[in-house]
Amino acid sequence: MKFLEKIECWLFYALVFFVPLQLRIILRSFSSQFNEWTSTYLYATDILIFLILLFWLTRKIKEKKWKIVSFQNIWVEVGLFLFLLVSGVSIFLSNNFWLSFFSWVKLVEFSLLFLYIKYNFGKLFSLQRFWQIFMVSAVVQSGLAIYQFFAQKSLGLKILAESPIAPDILGVAKIVVDGKKIVRAYGLVPHPNILAAILMLAIFGLIYLFIKNYGKLKNWQKAVYGGTLILVSVALFFTFSRSATLIGFILFAIWLAVVYWKQAACRRPIILTAILLLAICSLLLAIYRPYVSARYDTVSLGASQAVSLRVFYSEIAWQLIKGSPILGVGQGNFVWTFIQPAALEDWIYQPVHNIYLLIAAETGILGLFAFLWFLFKITRSIYLEKKAIKDRLSLYCLFSIFIFFLAIGFFDHFLWDLQQGQLMLWMGLGIIAGLSPYGSLLRPNGFGLRKGK
Repeated sequence: MKFLEKIECWLFYALVFFVPLQLRIILRSFSSQFNEWTSTYLYATDILIFLILLFWLTRKIKEKKWKIVSFQNIWVEVGLFLFLLVSGVSIFLSNNFWLSFFSWVKLVEFSLLFLYIKYNFGKLFSLQRFWQIFMVSAVVQSGLAIYQFFAQKSLGLKILAESPIAPDILGVAKIVVDGKKIVRAYGLVPHPNILAAILMLAIFGLIYLFIKNYGKLKNWQKAVYGGTLILVSVALFFTFSRSATLIGFILFAIWLAVVYWKQAACRRPIILTAILLLAICSLLLAIYRPYVSARYDTVSLGASQAVSLRVFYSEIAWQLIKGSPILGVGQGNFVWTFIQPAALEDWIYQPVHNIYLLIAAETGILGLFAFLWFLFKITRSIYLEKKAIKDRLSLYCLFSIFIFFLAIGFFDHFLWDLQQGQLMLWMGLGIIAGLSPYGSLLRPNGFGLRKGK
């Protein structure tokens, strides 16, 4: 591997490790009171993305390959381009041009990251190494999250932009158990739901590695896998995230069931995984039954703040869609639009907790259609090439994660407008799109979908 390619690989794997990192500088805040969604930022991970793209461009120039990407499978790129075009046009209809413009620039940034991963992942990177690095990051987050839960406060890691958390801080995610406020685990990300998504992906990756390498593992290595699963699962439990946990484990169970049914060689590690997970869940449910009852009580759920706010945001979204059905209120302008006439507590001003309604409200029906077309073409390209993909374990794992992203989008917005969520979404889509015949993962030197590394 050439020197520039090595640096490119190090930068990409650094990006994978730092997915949870919240470290940033505020470029500008447009509202009198600070609001997450009416401000612009430069994240440390933005700098990593810029450097990765710069090295990609430099490598192509040195190779005298002026065409940065191949467009044989044009329809995925067409869907992405149309969405960027519609969202770009919506900027000129927004009430806050510069906020909208910056949000569009972020879309372009992550779209370029998507293309980079789609066309380079199988050539330069390893899926196993990707999951190993992601797992190390998740283990760090798990340790911090467990400490936060038991201490019921932040660790004081301001240098890493840790969110200030305590039971009495307004806007901090909590559950109420027997009249007592209990702070949910955050890690170093801005909300427990984001941490839950990261940890759920980590569980997918951990078990993928366990099944993939099971025949070569020594007993102590199997014990390390088991200990890691316990640590990450406990941290995930302490996030008390309903949507990420329930949807994630349903899809996780389906993935394992399909692999168990179709690949006899994988059955033993799957059985061991299922037994350990059942033991972990049973123990946590026995110890923290009141916490689970408080969080999942179906009687009080309908009247809970989480549900009532989601209904409120959805009503706002429908009003905005009706008012501007074609091109929306402008990319990144959802909160800015409804913050103006309202007089609510500052922490209440958030996007609708549904990325499809959010896209429709900001970029109109045209924007939503273009984005769904983009997702459909990714799905179709995988379906058409499924027979060429020899590594079924990887295929089923990645496709389950793809469905996980789509499903989570109905219940939360962080995949669309928060840095950690955007990184998970666009990196995941890039890897999955690489499964298409003109991506990088089906090429002979890919990471193992045709030929093992």
